[in-house]
Amino acid sequence: MKKYYKLVRRGPNAAFFIVLGCIFLGLGVLALFFMEPPLPWAVSCFVFGALLGSLPLFVVYARYGMRGNTLHYPKYGIPRRKAASEIGAAVICIYDEYRRGKGFAPVSFQTENGRAYVPGLVLLESLTEEVLDLCNTRTNTRLTFRRQTVTEMPLDFAFLKEFWNSDFAGKVYIFEDIYALYRSALDEIFGDSERVTVYDRIPQKLKKVKK
Repeated sequence: MKKYYKLVRRGPNAAFFIVLGCIFLGLGVLALFFMEPPLPWAVSCFVFGALLGSLPLFVVYARYGMRGNTLHYPKYGIPRRKAASEIGAAVICIYDEYRRGKGFAPVSFQTENGRAYVPGLVLLESLTEEVLDLCNTRTNTRLTFRRQTVTEMPLDFAFLKEFWNSDFAGKVYIFEDIYALYRSALDEIFGDSERVTVYDRIPQKLKKVKK
């Protein structure tokens, strides 16, 4: 089974937690000399620093993949799996991640024509099309369908092809900004399938009024 990473900015996130863990280890050393009683304070700092510097790395470097017709993915650090046939919808939108001091921000990269968004993929048990206009980013999609969300990740086109060719029988919804950027690659995978819909940010109610 080929595995794919769930986070894009793995290096900076890993460095942050390792540095934070080292700070607490340093505080543990200082506690041996300046705290009374020294041992409980030092041990607490050593343990907390070790946990802070190592445990988050399992989330930072978490991976997912397809084994046959079964999706394998982590949730809260615990390995999970789900049959592709049990997934009702897939939303392809803008991938965003948490940036310290900035909140959740779209992840982008430089191209010859300017900056482009990294695509994200959110897999859902079910979906209500009337609120798709809210789902321009990974985080917004997850919040809109929080009870139906199976998992989410940066989109890897090799994985998308595996997933599409599995027992998945649901629908795929592609945000128009992402479709404009990656149209050729997406069309190569989906062809002219009727199970694929490109959506925008105009609410369904407004579209009905215009008609």
